[in-house]
Amino acid sequence: MEQFLKDAFIPLLLTAVFGYYAFRLLIQKDIKAVRGKTEKKVKDEEMYARGAGKLMAFLMLSSLVMAMLTYWSSTAALVQMVICLVIFGLLWKKMNEKYGA
Repeated sequence: MEQFLKDAFIPLLLTAVFGYYAFRLLIQKDIKAVRGKTEKKVKDEEMYARGAGKLMAFLMLSSLVMAMLTYWSSTAALVQMVICLVIFGLLWKKMNEKYGA
């Protein structure tokens, strides 16, 4: 169990960080949390916050699955996270084009 916690510490930490940003976006509708204060205005702030929040929740769940997969295979966990990051990048680009500046 101790070795598992050592191996899964970073994915669990990422789960907490992505969960925090998902909360900021979905509940508080704070898009400045991910865009910064100096970025241009977005087309639809409400939909941008909802889309970005859902994508952060997706990354949060992906990190949690990665933490669980490290128990069996660190290679499978790494492959799973790389695939999820590629999917996230494509969906973020699509969301940003639709609702972003």
